Amino acid sequence: MSRPSRHLAQHAVACGFLAIGLTGAALALDGTEAKPQASGQHREWIAQMKENARGPFSSIKWFCKDGRVLAPKDYACAKRGEGWQHGEWSDRTKELRSKGYKVATLLAGMDASAALAAPDFADTYAQLLIEKFLFAADDGWIMRKAQFYRGAIQEEDEREAARKLLTTMAGRDDWIGYRYPALRAGVRLLPHGADTASAQKVRNMAAALAGKDPGFQRLRVKIHGSPDASDAASVRDYAAKAADTEMQRQAEALAVEIDRVYAPRPLGEVLEESARRLSAAPWLQEQLRGARATLARDPGAASRYRTTADLLATLRDALPKLRSAEARLRLLELSLAVEAENFRASAELRSGVAGASRGDGLRLLQSGVEAAYGYGTINARERTESRKALQRLSSTEVPLATYLRELRYLGLLPGWGTQGLRLHFGEAMEKLGEIEPLAELFIQDQLRGSPLLFYSQVLDLMSRDANRLAGVQHKLLGKDIGAGFNALNPGLARGILRAAPDMKRVEEFRPDGIYVLPETVADLPPLAGILTAGAGNPLSHVQLLARNLGIPNVAVDESLLPALRANDGKAIVLAVSPAGLVQINEDGPRWDAVFGAGQKAEQNVMFEPDLKKLDLSKREFVSLDELRASDSGRIVGPKAAKLGELKSHFPDRVAPGVGIPFGLYRETVLERPYRNSGKTVYQWMVENFRKLEAMPAGSAETAEFGEKLRAEIYSIVSSTDPGDEFRARLREAMAKTFGPGFKGGVFVRSDTNVEDLPGFTGAGLNLTLFNIVGFDNLVKAISEVWASPYTARAWAWRQSHMRGPEHVYPAVLLLQTVPSDVSGVMITQDVDTGDSGVLSVAVNEGVGGAVEGQAAESVRIERASGEARLMAAATAPRRMVPRASGGIARVPVSGADTLLGANEIRQLIAFADEIPRQFPQRGEDGKPVAADVEFAFVGGKLWLLQIRPFNESREARGAAYLIGMDKALEANVNRTVDMGAMIQ
Repeated sequence: MSRPSRHLAQHAVACGFLAIGLTGAALALDGTEAKPQASGQHREWIAQMKENARGPFSSIKWFCKDGRVLAPKDYACAKRGEGWQHGEWSDRTKELRSKGYKVATLLAGMDASAALAAPDFADTYAQLLIEKFLFAADDGWIMRKAQFYRGAIQEEDEREAARKLLTTMAGRDDWIGYRYPALRAGVRLLPHGADTASAQKVRNMAAALAGKDPGFQRLRVKIHGSPDASDAASVRDYAAKAADTEMQRQAEALAVEIDRVYAPRPLGEVLEESARRLSAAPWLQEQLRGARATLARDPGAASRYRTTADLLATLRDALPKLRSAEARLRLLELSLAVEAENFRASAELRSGVAGASRGDGLRLLQSGVEAAYGYGTINARERTESRKALQRLSSTEVPLATYLRELRYLGLLPGWGTQGLRLHFGEAMEKLGEIEPLAELFIQDQLRGSPLLFYSQVLDLMSRDANRLAGVQHKLLGKDIGAGFNALNPGLARGILRAAPDMKRVEEFRPDGIYVLPETVADLPPLAGILTAGAGNPLSHVQLLARNLGIPNVAVDESLLPALRANDGKAIVLAVSPAGLVQINEDGPRWDAVFGAGQKAEQNVMFEPDLKKLDLSKREFVSLDELRASDSGRIVGPKAAKLGELKSHFPDRVAPGVGIPFGLYRETVLERPYRNSGKTVYQWMVENFRKLEAMPAGSAETAEFGEKLRAEIYSIVSSTDPGDEFRARLREAMAKTFGPGFKGGVFVRSDTNVEDLPGFTGAGLNLTLFNIVGFDNLVKAISEVWASPYTARAWAWRQSHMRGPEHVYPAVLLLQTVPSDVSGVMITQDVDTGDSGVLSVAVNEGVGGAVEGQAAESVRIERASGEARLMAAATAPRRMVPRASGGIARVPVSGADTLLGANEIRQLIAFADEIPRQFPQRGEDGKPVAADVEFAFVGGKLWLLQIRPFNESREARGAAYLIGMDKALEANVNRTVDMGAMIQ
C-alpha cells in the first residue's frame, strides 16, 4: 500500500489530501505488506467520470493559503496571491486517491520542496505524468467532458506550479542523476512555459482520433511507425472528408501540430539564444555555437542527425556542471528542441538506410546510442558498453561471428530502454492500469517517441543483413525479422499463445500456454513456453527451472508485442535454438513428426528420490557446522548439506544455521493419526497416491481428485502444531548455534529430498520465509515451510515428473539473516555458450536478489581478466531490506548504474576457481558440471547462501529440429564481412 502524497503542508489539507497509516495494513508472514487491488466499481467510476460534465470534481472552490476552502468569488481569500481557485475533488476521487490511484492531481499552490520530501513523491509524480499521457491519448480521459467545466483547472496556476516543481527537481542531484529519465519526461509532459511542438503530442492526438473513428486507424499506424512531414497533408485530406465537425476540428489541430513539428524555428537560432544566456559556462557556449556552425555548414539529414545526437548526450553530461537549477531547466528545454530536430533528421534518413553501407549503418547506430543516452532511455554504463560493441565492428573487415555477436548485443538496447523506464514508471503504470488499461501503454509511447525507434529500424536492417550472410533468420508467424528477440533458454514447445494474460491470476495459467509476460515472475506455474517483454532475468529461479526442463524462453522487444497480441489464442510452436535463433510458427499437422506424438520436451524429465540413501532415523536438530555434502538426500536436503560443506571450507563466509532433518518431519507430521481412521497421515497419503495413479491420465476426474488430495495434505501439514517437546529442543539448538538469548532474524528455508537431483533442479519451487523474528513466529514458519511442497505451484511443477510422490520429505534450514547490500546468483559458465572461462552473474540490491525474478544487473565476467560485460542493468524499483522487528521492507533502490565493483568481482572469481578443487558439482552422468551459487555481499565481503549443480535440458540443447536451425550458421560463421559494402 502506498501513501498518498503530502503535497504541501497547508494546501494539501485545503485540497483534501488524505493521509493513510500502515498500522492496519494486512501483513504476510514474512512481514511484507499486502497490496489492495482495484475493484470493478473503481473502474466503473473512471468510465463515469469520462462522461460526467464535472469529471473528477464536485464543485469549484477557492483554496486559501491559510487552509480555508471558500465558495468561488473574486479574491475570496482576501487578495490576489493568497489562494488558488480550481475544482474540488468529488467523494469518488477522494476514495480513489485513498486507494493509491493518484487521479486528478493538481499542482496549483504546491510547495515544491515539501512535495519532493514526501516519501512517495516519485510514485505520485510518475502517476501524474501517466495521467498527462491519458489526457492526451484518450481525448481528455476523466476530464473529457470536464474540459468545458469553467474554473476546474486554472492553466496559468498549473503552469507556474509545474515550473517551480521542475526547477526544484532540477536542483537535486538524484533528479539529474539516475532519475534523469523521469525528470526529462516531466519537462516534456508538464506544461510549464511556452508551448512547444512535440512528436509525442502528435502521436497522442492521432491515437485519440483513431479511438473515435476506426477509419483513421491506417493514418494512426503511419504516424506511429514511420512519421514524416507529409502526414499533415494526409490528415487534412481525412479532415475534408469527415462528416463530423468535431472530428474535422481535431484533425485540423493534428495537422497544425504536425506542421509545427516539421517546420519549427531553426535550431541554429535556438542554440545561439541559449548560448547567450550561458555566460557563466563558456565551455558550454563554445559547444553550442560549434554545433550551430556544423549545422549551418552541412544542413543535410545525416549531419543533422549526427550533430543533434552528440548534442543530446552533451547536454545531459552538462547538467551536473551547472549550479543554477533554473539554468539546468533551460538546458533540459533546449534538449527537447534538439530532440525534435534529431527526430526530423531520422525521419528523412529512414528511407535511405537500406541503400547505405554497413559502415554507414554502424555510424547511425552509434549516433542512436548517443541520442538514446541524451533522451534518457539508457544510462551511462549502457552507453559505454554499447560504444565498446560498436568499436569491435570498426574494422574494414570483421569475422561474421563477430558481426552477428555484436549486433545481437546491440539489440539489447531496446530492452534496456524498456526496463529503464520501468524503473521509474513501472509501478505507477501497473497501479493506474488497474483502473485504466490504456495506462499500460505509457512506456511503449515513451519508447516510440525516443531515438530508439529509428535505432531499432537501422538495427533490424543490419541484423537481417548479418542473418542472410549466415543463412539464418528469426521468424515471427511467417515473417522474417532481424532483431527483437533475445533467447534466454533454448527449447521447443507447442501450445496456445496467451499474449495478454491477467497477471493477477497467475495461478490460473495453463500448462499448454505459451505466455507473453510483462516481466519475469517468481511464482509461475508450469507453462509450455515463456515470452518476456524487456530484458528478462536469465538467472532467476523460474528461468533456471525452465532451462532445466527445456521450456523455451525469449525476451521480446516491445515493438513485437502488437503482432503477438494480434494472434492471441492461436496455436503456435516456439523454437529457440542453442545459438539463440528464435522461430514462432503457426502449429499444424506438419509439427507432429517433430514432436513425436505431441510429447513436450519437459515430459522427458523424470526423477525419483534415492530411498536407499534416505535415513529417517535422525530426529535431532543438527548444526550447520556438523553437516556435509554427503548428508544431502540422507538426513537433510542439498541446501543445508552443501552449505555445511561450504562452511567447512569457508567458515567465515557462511552464516550460522540449524538443520531440521527429514526424520523430524516424519515424526512430527506423518506419523500422527489421520483423523479417526486408524491410519497415520503417511498411510493415508500412500493409499490416495495409488488411487490417483490408477485414474485416467489427463481426465477432469483425475485433476479434481489430485487437487483435492493436494489441498488436504497442505492443510494437514501447515496446521500441524509441533508440540512442547519440539519447541524445547528447538530453543536448545538455537541457543547452542546462535547464542543464548538470540533475538535476531533467521531465514526459514525449505530443503527437500527432491531438489537439485541429477536432471532436476527444483529451483525456487518451495518456500523461503525471510527474516523471521520471534520464537512463536518461527514455529509457525516451520509448519508453513514443511507444507510448501504441497502448494499448487510446487505440486504442478513436480507431480508430472516424479515417481513415488509420497517420499517427498522437507527438511528445514534456519539460516541466520544476512543483511545483504547486494545479493544474487552466479553460474560458473556462460549460460548461453557453455564457456567455462566466463561467469554468468545476476544481482540486485538487498536480500533475495535475482532469484525472485527481479530485473537484475546481469553480467558475463571473463575469469582471466575480470572484465564484466553488461547484459542488463538492475532496474527493479525496490530492494528488500530485513526489518529489526521481522520480515522485510521493500524500499526504493539507490539507482546505482553498477552493483558489482572490482572488489566483488575478484572475490567471485576466486571462489569460482575454488569450487572444482574443493567442492566439485556433478551432473546426472556423474561428470563435473558448472555450479549454481547464491551469494551476498555485506560491506564488500562475500557470503555464500547456496550451491547446487547447474542443470540444463539435454533434450532441448540436443533436439534435432533445434540443431537444424543452427546448421547454416555453423557452415558460414567463419566468413568475413566487408564493412564498406552495402547492407543487403
